[in-house]
Amino acid sequence: MRWVLFLVMTISFVSMTLIPTFAQSPSHFDVKDPTGQQSYGVNYIITGATVDDMTIDTGDTSLVVSLNTTNDGILTITLPRTLIDAQLDGEDDIFFVLVDGADTDFQESKTSTDRTLTIPFTDGTQEIEILGTQVVPEFGSLVTIVLVFAIMSVIVFSAKNKLKM
Repeated sequence: MRWVLFLVMTISFVSMTLIPTFAQSPSHFDVKDPTGQQSYGVNYIITGATVDDMTIDTGDTSLVVSLNTTNDGILTITLPRTLIDAQLDGEDDIFFVLVDGADTDFQESKTSTDRTLTIPFTDGTQEIEILGTQVVPEFGSLVTIVLVFAIMSVIVFSAKNKLKM
């Protein structure tokens, strides 16, 4: 009976010390705003590959993840809503996910600040593109400055033309 107790305790001890060693911790990648003004932290866990790069494509409103695969795997990526989101009429819409250009199925969970996608891929995959409806503003605060300057120019121009009449 003692040997059973010893065996159970040994297995419990080994499980508690080794399992956390094999569990993956999230990795972090800083995605730069295309205007170069700000970086957005993206957390991810990946198996079967490494992430080489993440970039924003403002033309396609997408996040492009470049991979270097070693096996079939899974990418679990947490996307801050301030970086990329998919919304329609103020409500959450679905992302489109392309693995090397082909539409793929994925799992999603949401919070008010981010959306987490779990995306399977096969060995040899080079790129995962996540398409939303909005990405970081292309111009940021520059738009406000240009708008104020344009309005002031119109006011000044109008005032000068009235004085000449």
